[in-house]
Amino acid sequence: MIRHRALLLSLALLLAGCTGKPPAPSPEPPRPVVDRAVLTLSAAAHTPSGNIMVPTDAIIDYAGLPGVFVLSAHDRARFRLIKVGKARNGKSEILSGLRGDETLVLPPFDGVFDGSPIHITRTEGTP
Repeated sequence: MIRHRALLLSLALLLAGCTGKPPAPSPEPPRPVVDRAVLTLSAAAHTPSGNIMVPTDAIIDYAGLPGVFVLSAHDRARFRLIKVGKARNGKSEILSGLRGDETLVLPPFDGVFDGSPIHITRTEGTP
C-alpha cells in the first residue's frame, strides 16, 4: 500500500511539472553590424539577352551553393541563390535569381551572414 501511494505521488509530481509544451527556444544572439559597400543594380546591368551582369567577386559559395547577398529593406544581408552563366571581364552573367533592381552587398564577406545588419559605407552604381 505504501509503495502504491509513493508511486502515485511520484507520478503526480512528474505530471505537475510537465506542461506538455517544449521549452521555448533561447533567442538568437544579435549579430554585429557590418560595414560594407553596396552595389545598386539597374536596367543598365542587363545584357541584350535580358540576363543581369554582376561583379564576379560579389558571387559567393555559401554552403556549396552560388549566391549573392541582397540588401533588404531593413538593411540586412539576405542570401539569394542564383544560377550563374558565363563570366567575362570580371563580371558574371546571372541566369536566374535576381530581378535587376536589387542592391547587392559587396565583398569582403567575412562576418557577413544571412540576416547580418549592414552599415552602408559606399554605394556604387550599375557595373
